Amino acid sequence: MDPGAILERFLDRPRVAYVRAVLDTYGDAAGGLLANGLAFAALFATIPVALVTLGLAGWLAADPRIQAALAATLIEALPPLADLINGAVDALQTGASVASIVGIVGLVWTVSQLYVALDVAFARIYSATPARDPFRRTARGFVWVGLLMAAAIAAIVVASMATIVDAVAPDGIPAASAIRAALTSVPVLAAMAIGTVAVIYRVLPPDPPAWRSVRLPAVVAGLGIVGLSQVFLLVAPRLVGVAALVGTLATAFVALAWLSFTFQVLLYGAAWVRVRDERRLVDAASALSGPAATAESRGGGQ
Repeated sequence: MDPGAILERFLDRPRVAYVRAVLDTYGDAAGGLLANGLAFAALFATIPVALVTLGLAGWLAADPRIQAALAATLIEALPPLADLINGAVDALQTGASVASIVGIVGLVWTVSQLYVALDVAFARIYSATPARDPFRRTARGFVWVGLLMAAAIAAIVVASMATIVDAVAPDGIPAASAIRAALTSVPVLAAMAIGTVAVIYRVLPPDPPAWRSVRLPAVVAGLGIVGLSQVFLLVAPRLVGVAALVGTLATAFVALAWLSFTFQVLLYGAAWVRVRDERRLVDAASALSGPAATAESRGGGQ
């Protein structure tokens, strides 16, 4: 038996060919390099996002407990970034107003540039479709900054209400802790991740795919991202402990590794969405051309 022929038959199986199409789409776009670049962009965006969220909490609520609750929620949702978030808290304590202003400027720049980098990455995944022009990319990036600010304000409102309820509630009913525990539970985080990934897969491609092409990859990628965060939650303290002499630099490397794996999962899912949508279009075209071809052949027979 010829091993080459056996391998070729195996690679030509429909399911194997399907997986190969996803891997080829990811590889042709240099997905690993794109994920590493996105990880750097996201790491630089972490501090401004934390500064703005916690700074707005200090401005709107003027209650240190609300800042503490928000910081704890951010750390529980993004465990590999715990030291960076704590650094943002320290910056606010030493100069809240200046840090918040700097954070807002940094947020506008870094989040808009992170969106531009994501847009470029998806344009490479969807290489057969013309990419957006730089003006539209930048404008859409500012829209995402506005959405992020709205989400931060919503989180502050929720934290404020939880703190107020906790203050007036009878003893033994820690409302703020219960709400924070619910918001940072694995099922809620998984649902939020799946919803966010689904919106990204629908909005970022130059030619938006159908929702039926997005659903399954969004579920798998969302669960994978939450699973990675839980793994790093267990592994990161040990890695940082081993590299204790390096200190914050070790934390940054751990965060970069987590972000890189996260974006790789996201981009693999994007490649999967492209393959699913292309096959959906092929199947739809075959279904439309099938009856016409049948009618033509019948007419010729008569």
